[in-house]
Amino acid sequence: MSAKSAADGVWRGRESVPADDRPVHHLAPAVPAQAGPGAHARRLTTRRRLLLAGLQLIVLLISAAVIYFLVRKVNPGQVVSKAGHVSWRLVGVAMALNLVTTLLRARRSQILLTRLGQHVPFVRMNWVDLAGQTLSWLTPAASGDLSRPYLWRNHDRVPVSAGVATVVYERLVTIVQLGIVGGVLAAAIYLPALETAGLAVVGLVLLASPWWASVLTRHFFTTGIPPERHGLVGGILRSLVQLEELGLAPRLGAVFAFYSLVVFAVSGFQILLLVWGLGAGVTLGVAIAAYCISQVIGSVSTLPFGIGAADVTTAALLVAGGLTKVDAVAVTVLVRVAMTLPLGIAGAVGIMLLGRPRIPEGEAAPAPVSP
Repeated sequence: MSAKSAADGVWRGRESVPADDRPVHHLAPAVPAQAGPGAHARRLTTRRRLLLAGLQLIVLLISAAVIYFLVRKVNPGQVVSKAGHVSWRLVGVAMALNLVTTLLRARRSQILLTRLGQHVPFVRMNWVDLAGQTLSWLTPAASGDLSRPYLWRNHDRVPVSAGVATVVYERLVTIVQLGIVGGVLAAAIYLPALETAGLAVVGLVLLASPWWASVLTRHFFTTGIPPERHGLVGGILRSLVQLEELGLAPRLGAVFAFYSLVVFAVSGFQILLLVWGLGAGVTLGVAIAAYCISQVIGSVSTLPFGIGAADVTTAALLVAGGLTKVDAVAVTVLVRVAMTLPLGIAGAVGIMLLGRPRIPEGEAAPAPVSP
């Protein structure tokens, strides 16, 4: 038999190759060998998902413990009595509004990715945003939110560079917007009307900061990507170019700001509903200020869920807005029950459904995309 015939026999899996020819190593036993590691990998994936869900539950318990110690600073009996006599119908309405804020945030993210030429189905976008929000609550300075680019990459083939640019734009711009809106509304509590109006004008200028900051960056720095740049450095450069592209779109910035302001207003209204549920009252501006400032404090906190600092901030602004300390602490507890708890549970479900953020083998660096 010729060498060519023997090679053909090996390729087709024949067993009729003469014994005096070169020995043939059959690959059939390799198939069952792969089944074991595959099943083991699936078990590990399931364990990781259960571990993340368990971690979420532990953090919720920690949050509850911190709220307990916060309550102890006032009369616990009065706080429990207040919270126990709340209108649960209004609490239910406040909880239902979490769906509205979730849909608005998902649509806002989708608009940014669309600008970069990418698409993620709206339903999955909601789950990814919830998962990213929960992971950001679990990590210092909300760094867990950077899991979203990898979830988009895993499920919808979105380049990591585009996902990172989207998340960074969202985080930076939203923090600025929260600080501006919360700062102006909080100033209205403490300062005269004329000084508050002056701060509002400054705030309007700062709301356009993504655009003029991008213009200054384009003017003073070159953002081109050398063709030889690959790997991590190339991915970072691509993300910066796309981040600049988002910042240089004034219409996009206006639409993003509109969605953000609606989210702030709805979230403030949720707090207002909880205040009404206790039979007390503050203005909507105070409630929005409490939400915005507490979110900023919670975002830079090193504790999961921004616990402690965010709660104290919420209570302090509500007291400044006219609530008693007992009412303010009771509302803070209800905020965790009606807003943090449902979103945390939804985020845990999202993590279970989407799986662990990962990059496929061979694609450890962001794939190149056209700017």
